[in-house]
Amino acid sequence: MKYQAASMKTKRALADSLKKLMRAKPFSKITVTEIVNECGVNRKTFYYHFEDIYALLRWIFEEEAVGIIKRFDLINDYEEAMDFVSNYIDENRDLLRNAYDAFGSVELGRFFRMSFIGITASLIESVEQSMRRRLPDNVREYLCEFLTEAAAGMLLSNISGHMSFDRINIVKPVRSIVRASIVGVLTEQGIPYDPEADGQSHTQSVKNV
Repeated sequence: MKYQAASMKTKRALADSLKKLMRAKPFSKITVTEIVNECGVNRKTFYYHFEDIYALLRWIFEEEAVGIIKRFDLINDYEEAMDFVSNYIDENRDLLRNAYDAFGSVELGRFFRMSFIGITASLIESVEQSMRRRLPDNVREYLCEFLTEAAAGMLLSNISGHMSFDRINIVKPVRSIVRASIVGVLTEQGIPYDPEADGQSHTQSVKNV
């Protein structure tokens, strides 16, 4: 346990150093030497924990965003999870712009999809429960992927500068659009079901559609 705690402390120190450097210069100009000098460890320590700077940047996203998202009870807390992701993007815009330049839209899009896929799936499930209707598995999977891709695409456009919007004023409309889309598909293709008969718990508090 002590080793794990020490390892995590070192990783976070390296991550903080990289984030600090990325606020001052492009990611492509940052070296391992600068990172280790910033946090007071040696190069051997860096390479013990990370293969390269790209691996460190991926770890930051996994630890700070994706990992935290996984801790939410997404059935009941999907709105809080969505707000967390939006806040993270807003507060780490310089980091994300550097990551966009370093990884490109494909890799950064993968990060956003990993962040939102669970939120979207849980939102679909919550609407299914509140409407007492269930989508066929293939339709549910497609709808989840479609909505997640749309959200990821919007965020990438915002970070790259192709689309500008105010996070505070866009979160609620996007949430409404997503929910309305789910309701529409459920109305047309959903199958009525009895949660108790299916052995599913209907004890969660689900918001009215």
